[in-house]
Amino acid sequence: MGLAFAKGVLGLAILGSALLIVGPQAMSWQTFWILFFSGVLGIGVADTLFFKALRELSSHSVVQLMLLGQVATIAMAVFFLGEVLAWTEWVGIFLVMLGVTVVLTGPAEGHAPAASPRGIIFGLISVLAMAVSITIAKDALGGLDTLTATLIRIAGGVISLFLLAPVFYLGKGNWLTPLLSDCGLALKFCAIAVFVTFGGFFLSLFAVKHTDLAIANTLLSTEPLFVLFIMATFFREVPNARRLFGSLIGVAGVGFISGNMLL
Repeated sequence: MGLAFAKGVLGLAILGSALLIVGPQAMSWQTFWILFFSGVLGIGVADTLFFKALRELSSHSVVQLMLLGQVATIAMAVFFLGEVLAWTEWVGIFLVMLGVTVVLTGPAEGHAPAASPRGIIFGLISVLAMAVSITIAKDALGGLDTLTATLIRIAGGVISLFLLAPVFYLGKGNWLTPLLSDCGLALKFCAIAVFVTFGGFFLSLFAVKHTDLAIANTLLSTEPLFVLFIMATFFREVPNARRLFGSLIGVAGVGFISGNMLL
């Protein structure tokens, strides 16, 4: 929760400064509250539980759960937004789910934690909250600039984290202590937060606004290709054969989904 809150506060400062330069855009109260609630779900709930899952699962298992979240978003786009999928997309959905199953039912690799039931539950709730969050935000983005929309979503997340913190962390000390007591960690975290704010929150919402939700989420699903490379290169966390096979199945599923959409 401390990480999610700190990332949100820094994101608000960055986006607020940018918005002062370009000027805010007028919107209806309905649009505001939809985006605000989207931030509560997508940041306040999803981010907090994502960090909890990350503590109890390996990076590869978390990535597969994120893939499952992309599939959930596609399903919501079909049922609630009326988007139509071809048979190749359904094959892709099956492969993604199969990849998730292969990874989460495998043994722990090296020092990586086993896929604990609690970690899986945290991860599942996180990805479902994110899927609902981005689905309800889609329609609200129509007549609003992405910068303003991103600021409102992050504000919803930060305020919800601030209100929920005393409930979940009452009597457990200051949950920002790790960042406040380690200058090096704080600087690294700030650099990551800046990158995530514009490279993650802003650009992902920009993609959702200007393309079909299913297409945008499918492109975001290519994350495993980058995560596997980064973890192997910088953290020497090389997946065993089972996890690598499961990841490849999931990525193949994303390929089936995206290939048809981009034709």
